[in-house]
Amino acid sequence: MTVRKFGRRWMLLGGGASLLIPALPSLIRGNRTQAQGPAIPKRMVMFMTEHGGVWQQDMYPDESAASTSFSHPLHTCHRGPLTPRMEDGDRLVSEALRAPAGVLTESIASKMNLFRGLDVPFYYGHARHLLGNYGDMSNNHDEFPPDQETADQVMAHSTAVYATPPRRRLIHFGNQALSVELVDRSRGPAGGVQPTEEVSAATVFDSVYVPTPDEGMPMREPPINAIYESYARLQSGAFGAGARLGSEDRRRLTQYMDRLSDIRAALITPPIASCDDVDPIDDLPGRWDRYGSDNYQLYNDVIMAGFMCDSSRVAVIRVNDPFTEEVRAYPGGYHEVAHQAPTREDAALAERLRGMLLRSSQAFFRGAFLDLVGKLDAVLEGEGTMLDNSLVWWSPEAGCVTHNGDSIPVVAAGSAGGAITTGNYLDLRNRENNPADDGRRAEVLAHVGRRPGVCYFQWTTTYLDAFGIPRSEWQVPGRSAFSGMGPNHSWMMMQYDQAAMDASCADPLPIMT
Repeated sequence: MTVRKFGRRWMLLGGGASLLIPALPSLIRGNRTQAQGPAIPKRMVMFMTEHGGVWQQDMYPDESAASTSFSHPLHTCHRGPLTPRMEDGDRLVSEALRAPAGVLTESIASKMNLFRGLDVPFYYGHARHLLGNYGDMSNNHDEFPPDQETADQVMAHSTAVYATPPRRRLIHFGNQALSVELVDRSRGPAGGVQPTEEVSAATVFDSVYVPTPDEGMPMREPPINAIYESYARLQSGAFGAGARLGSEDRRRLTQYMDRLSDIRAALITPPIASCDDVDPIDDLPGRWDRYGSDNYQLYNDVIMAGFMCDSSRVAVIRVNDPFTEEVRAYPGGYHEVAHQAPTREDAALAERLRGMLLRSSQAFFRGAFLDLVGKLDAVLEGEGTMLDNSLVWWSPEAGCVTHNGDSIPVVAAGSAGGAITTGNYLDLRNRENNPADDGRRAEVLAHVGRRPGVCYFQWTTTYLDAFGIPRSEWQVPGRSAFSGMGPNHSWMMMQYDQAAMDASCADPLPIMT
């Protein structure tokens, strides 16, 4: 019989008793495991732009770029390497995804993914659905009401993302319910949902930036600690009859203290990383008081401050600015450009609007998306860069026809610490199925080439899995997918097997993990 001997370092000893502790990798000798430093955090940033409407041939490479077929439970899909080309000093994945070679570098291009054929298979109006919750809560359409928090909120409150409470769980720029939070976390979805509060860049920066204190300067204890001490005494019965709270009062008090807990953590939790390389930002805008790239580059700087100080790890930006002056000056702005673009009656106007949509997307990709991606890729971290440990992705509100949810583009960069493969172009459409027009919107078919794809929320499952979020933290009783399916109206051109699509939503995208 072999006897395993345990040394002193495997035990806690004291008072004549001993306690065997769990196996710690740093105690294992030999070549297999060595002492490890602190885990490098994963971070996510999501951009949503308004309306969509960019022609598919402008947004995506040619079909021949994805020539290798693979099986999906719904149909055969295709893949290929994401291979940019050079043209006039620009590096481009597609016409919409192009930038000067010094901005879209070879390094960044190799860390990108592009997905085509992610569908929301029913009419949703302006449902701001991209983070997994329908209904824009402004009641300007007939969407069914939201019944869960969005994926960013799931991440922001998961211990898989934050082992301890951060200074700021979520950096949120934008409005009109892209991000939706629980009203009362203690009750879950039963307590209702509400739009996440919009705050200014200056407010966010003040909450995430923690300058290194001067040497020898004493740290003041936050006054909120006294509130918690009083709360603890109340819970323990120290106030006699005052501890005999009714169940509803106790629930309300607990809910209030839960909301204070993050504020307290923000005051007493120092940043894990150093903020020494972060400079205070003096020129911070309020809400939407700048135009185009300048505004979003400032937002990116605030996000970088939060990431470098490790004060926050999740950010969401809803972009409702046009990125070119021609779109800004057009009557009705981007909304009217996107709505009028798919018309046959006036081919010259359609081509003009197509160009405006394309140039606006190019300007956003170059001036906002790549601005943040480039800043992340410039910070060395672990064996790579901060981008390697992050996931940054952009998705327009709709596909190539505004209001319609087929082939909604997803442009992503970063591997979330190696959990997501990069350098892929996935065409998830069924190329054998090109639905006939039902006569309702014949004008849109010239540039669309509509084919049914796969469930958009397979992408949601992909990144939630990549960040280690347990299914128990986001699956709603009665469905396995992140978000439920709405009615597939009879007038829509493509009819889906919604039961099969819904079932596949709980699976991560093939190839990606």
